[in-house]
Amino acid sequence: MGGLNLVLYHGGGLPRALVVGGVVLRVALAGFLVLLAWKNLSGDPQMVADWQRWGYPDGFRRATAVAQLLGAALLVPTATCFLGGALLTGILLGAIATHLLHDPLPASLSPLVVLLLVAGASAWFRPDLLR
Repeated sequence: MGGLNLVLYHGGGLPRALVVGGVVLRVALAGFLVLLAWKNLSGDPQMVADWQRWGYPDGFRRATAVAQLLGAALLVPTATCFLGGALLTGILLGAIATHLLHDPLPASLSPLVVLLLVAGASAWFRPDLLR
């Protein structure tokens, strides 16, 4: 039960339903980001072609995917969710900028939505930052 307490712990006295809701959101986001990182690491032809079209070297695609995996892993435990959110925010800001520069506007919306969800999920347990 110790591992579950690491994920669910919040010393701020939030109701348990809100704590569990925040964890569910963080786990869902982490799962989505792991799948996206896996597509980049596995050499999915569409992903490779996109990164080449954007002008990034292949090693940067892999490094970004590894950083994304680290951010997703840090996002789940309550103790590190803010750190994971900060790392993922940097990655997602780069994704938004890349899409704005190279793709039609609707392509920039999906990383923006994920950024808003990550920022909300990681700030959920840091209400002191929202004052």
